[in-house]
Amino acid sequence: MRPVLSAVLLLAATSASADWVKVSETADTVYYIDPALITDKSNLRRVSVIQNYAKQELSGVRSRVVSYEIDCAGQRLRSIAATEHSEPMAQGKSVSSWIRESDWLYVAPRTGSNIAPQTPYRPILRFVCSR
Repeated sequence: MRPVLSAVLLLAATSASADWVKVSETADTVYYIDPALITDKSNLRRVSVIQNYAKQELSGVRSRVVSYEIDCAGQRLRSIAATEHSEPMAQGKSVSSWIRESDWLYVAPRTGSNIAPQTPYRPILRFVCSR
């Protein structure tokens, strides 16, 4: 229950006045992190990432805030909660939200990595683990 409560509090901490830094970009999505919201819990770090979409999705979603748990030593991450919003930068109406732990994604550029090399997860992990 503690990880769930932490995830909810981390998502609630996002605000328009935060100092969001662009950490990655794909053809249709820009990823932002507020360095002040990175927390350190034992061997894991937690961070909220805003995913800002170039166009609104059919569901009405224009941005998403995802809470990640990051294992810097193991070079892996997993999502633990998310909230979708109708406006850019996690503003506007909350369209949907969920709390659940995904499987770990191993982002190390090594044999056995289960994600593609050009994914935004590597820059996110590098940014968070360098703090």
